[in-house]
Amino acid sequence: MFLSRAAEVALLALPYLDPRGPDGDGRKIRELSEEAGVPAPFLAKVLGALVEKGLLRSRRGRGGGFVLGRRASEMTLADVVIALSGDESLDEAFPRSSGMLGELLEPCRQKLRLALSQTSLLQLRPKHRGEI
Repeated sequence: MFLSRAAEVALLALPYLDPRGPDGDGRKIRELSEEAGVPAPFLAKVLGALVEKGLLRSRRGRGGGFVLGRRASEMTLADVVIALSGDESLDEAFPRSSGMLGELLEPCRQKLRLALSQTSLLQLRPKHRGEI
């Protein structure tokens, strides 16, 4: 498995947040959990970690919930993976394997790194009725 369970859960749920970022409407854990099909308690831990890293913001009160720390078009999947892995770069998050296995997996590793770096959260956003 290339992605941690935390990264996988984050990448399933974050596209459901308002793409306008800090100016957007907040979403509650329960809503995100249902839409993304992930367990609410684990999602709460993952989103809390992303708040600590500055990728998300949490609002209290009516209309509160989680919002992106910046616009979805400005946040890549790599940003999320790196924040959750605790590494400084994708090279650290996905270290090379040694030997024959490393040679076999290297093209996959390179494609994954490229895809994560070039894909924004906006590109993963599900199309809603009325959106173009």
